[in-house]
Amino acid sequence: MTLVVRAGRAADAAALAALSRAAIEQSAAGHYSPTQLAAWAARRSEEAHARYLATTTVLVAELDGAVAGFASVALTAVGGLVPGEVDQLFVAPSAAGRGVARALLTAVESAARAAGLASLTTHASWRAAPVFERMGYLQVAVETVAVDGETLTRARMEKPLG
Repeated sequence: MTLVVRAGRAADAAALAALSRAAIEQSAAGHYSPTQLAAWAARRSEEAHARYLATTTVLVAELDGAVAGFASVALTAVGGLVPGEVDQLFVAPSAAGRGVARALLTAVESAARAAGLASLTTHASWRAAPVFERMGYLQVAVETVAVDGETLTRARMEKPLG
């Protein structure tokens, strides 16, 4: 098994959109209702991912040459994101448990440190919160977010970069 983390490219937008929809619909299925999952997944368009790739630092994990996951972090304020905000972490359901999320979050931390950031923050789904916790993030609040008529809860988490 070869796991490589690289910078995201504009050409990745379609693959990242499909991967995030699969992760939501399959991996998060035990944490949210079918209508919540459908509303969340519907937002994962190729166009949205093209914007993320153009405005944030997107890191892509490849497992044996195939896209297995991705994460994005704002290294400067952009849109509604603050510096150090980990906006996305998605792993393909077929790659779960193979170190993809750990590799991505380690790369996010390296990029944040290189940018001079003192901490990271995220708004993690209930599926992702344990992954962030294993990487040293602490839950500081429970939040709700409205997504196309559905209300989803999530954990706001923070990690100092000491």
